[in-house]
Amino acid sequence: MEAPENIFSGISRVHLIGICGIGMSGIAEYLAKKNFIVTGSDLNPGAAGRKLEILGVKVFEGHKASNLPDDTELVIYTSAVKEDNAELKKTIELNIRSVKRAEALGNIVNEMYMIAVCGTHGKTTTSSMIAKVLLDNKLDPTIFVGGNMEFLDGSTSRTGKSNLAVVEADEYDRSFLQLRPDIIVITNIEEDHLDIYKDINEIKDSFRKFIMNGKEDLKIIAFGDDENVNDIIKDLSGTVRYGFEKSNDVVIENPGYEKSSITYHIDNEILRIKVFGNHNVLNSAAAFITGNKFGIKADGFNESMKTFTGVKRRMELKYNNGIKVYDDYAHHPTEVKVTLEAMRRMHEGRIITVFQPHLYTRTRDFYREFADSFADTDILFLARIYPAREESIPGITSEIILKEYLKTGKEGYYFENADKLLDKLAEIHRNGDVFIFQGAGDITDYCKKFIKRMKVKSNWTVPL
Repeated sequence: MEAPENIFSGISRVHLIGICGIGMSGIAEYLAKKNFIVTGSDLNPGAAGRKLEILGVKVFEGHKASNLPDDTELVIYTSAVKEDNAELKKTIELNIRSVKRAEALGNIVNEMYMIAVCGTHGKTTTSSMIAKVLLDNKLDPTIFVGGNMEFLDGSTSRTGKSNLAVVEADEYDRSFLQLRPDIIVITNIEEDHLDIYKDINEIKDSFRKFIMNGKEDLKIIAFGDDENVNDIIKDLSGTVRYGFEKSNDVVIENPGYEKSSITYHIDNEILRIKVFGNHNVLNSAAAFITGNKFGIKADGFNESMKTFTGVKRRMELKYNNGIKVYDDYAHHPTEVKVTLEAMRRMHEGRIITVFQPHLYTRTRDFYREFADSFADTDILFLARIYPAREESIPGITSEIILKEYLKTGKEGYYFENADKLLDKLAEIHRNGDVFIFQGAGDITDYCKKFIKRMKVKSNWTVPL
């Protein structure tokens, strides 16, 4: 079958609506480095916008029809862009071709030898680990991941010179169905994005379709301790299953926590990582197995992992002076649970979690699971729900999580007002406390404001 024409063939001017989002900024950076004339708009350009402008990208704050140059040849937009967006409406009026971000990404990477990392949790960390291992071992990949990485100079993408690509494959809005990978890594499959999918069976069907999209001789590396993963790969050849259970093809053994690292064994090889938690043992095991397919052994893997400190906002230690303050992206009950379990292993002080639910539908569907996920928290603070793309749902607030959590007998609070929440945090803090700000919304701003307050109060002077 003849391959469809690449949407970037024969054009030079591209406009991106929502250009500073994690996924979009990587594509904008790639296109700028490929000498396209790139423009774009975003409600909050921030640091991502400043970084793109250094590359020659014109970034507009806000969305207006006048932002879209009349000579634009292609418009790329995010799934969050609504039909009434002024720039999208002008795109239609001028008859300019427009595609979602997922289709644009597929047009960039589908003809490369592609490693695609998918799953409900761990995609960003696993794809970033794979990318770093390949990069440090001189394989020069093109990279698209869903987080800002130090080894990418704070970017989410990299333009390599080889024909190898590492891509984070997102199941939200079925975006990953635009990709045609050579290797698929599946980290896990759980219920999520129930505003898109009806139930777990529909989610699994989507993953099956993604596998069907793979190229000839597709290889699959899959987490074999996961019942849902096993269900979709059970009849597939060319699959390597990894995990802690002895039934896997690759068995992870003897994980041990040291002061600043975790060691574990695979096939008598000793592997070491600097990011904590059994979930990161699993993420790194998938990266090790993938690297093996390119001839990278334990020594090459361990050397690369010496300088892998994690993804921005994945349990990122922001300050350490009397108390510790972490900023974290976890926004699903399983992510919250495994993160807090890891933190309990690492710290003896009180763990105080400040959580901001993401989406009304996710809060409605998982409020009991969220309450259970805070088992390793000593005091829980809940902020208002971050709505993202959704309208409010009557009766659904963060308080429904709090009511379930308080049944455990632990201390918890809910504040609609950010300043009042921060006032209470400052009031109760004591030396040795560990503060974790969690969520996928603007909770990171709460974290920054809290640190600023505490620096003044405690005369802190030395940030990490």
